[in-house]
Amino acid sequence: MNTHVRAPDADSRDQPTPTGDTHPTGDAPPTHPERSKGRAVPLLGTRVRLRDTALLGAVTLGSGALLLGLGLLATTLTAADWSPTARVALAVGPLVLLTPLVACAAGHALLMRRGPRLTPKDVGLAKPNRVPVGLVLWIPLAILSAALSTGITLGAASLLGVEDTGDSAPSASSGLVADLPLPAGLTIVLGTAVLFPLLEEIVFRGMLHGALSRRVAPWAAVALSALVFSLVHVAPLLMPYTLVLGLWLGWLHRRYESIVPSIVLHCCNNALVSVIALSAL
Repeated sequence: MNTHVRAPDADSRDQPTPTGDTHPTGDAPPTHPERSKGRAVPLLGTRVRLRDTALLGAVTLGSGALLLGLGLLATTLTAADWSPTARVALAVGPLVLLTPLVACAAGHALLMRRGPRLTPKDVGLAKPNRVPVGLVLWIPLAILSAALSTGITLGAASLLGVEDTGDSAPSASSGLVADLPLPAGLTIVLGTAVLFPLLEEIVFRGMLHGALSRRVAPWAAVALSALVFSLVHVAPLLMPYTLVLGLWLGWLHRRYESIVPSIVLHCCNNALVSVIALSAL
């Protein structure tokens, strides 16, 4: 029995075999990371890992503890006859002003110049994908909704018989600023309203949110990073405020593909608290 195998003609030999990775036009299929719902998609193609975030967090805590210790030592040795407010300012001043600078410098040396050699884009320091004019609306909404969550929490606590002792971190820091001379108060405000928001957005949005986006769905990355951000602010009655604020900050990071709008919101929020404190001077 004769068998005849038909040889492919010239046209068929010249045509590429279609595969699942080939677009009908012959080009690679377009990718839309932000449209991939329900699965992990690295935000901006970030290469940040969770261990990188943990390293920067440890550096921040370590430098903050060291600077606080130095401030307390300086207070003990040189300011024994100062007023209590001035002694507290001397103790926490280095912590507020220098911790963000030291942590950012150490992070740059450990994670950008060495190690994984991250780029500014990896940590969200990129140009927003659109002009963030929407911040005119988002910033007031974010602050009002966060404040509303605090009001609801305080109301529920009152109904349950939980008393607010007034010792939360914001009230303490605001009282400190209000009791300081104006130049010293402005110095503390610089740290709390500008430097710390920059550091926190790099850590919690640029790195933590970015690293989580490689592992979980977009909504989960936003929620988990906001939850950690809230837990770090250990005052229980403050946590609802920071949780809602953290959700807004993560959403802005994802919407604009940059932490720059998140930094603006965070600075505005902290500056508002500082202005309220300074108004008592």
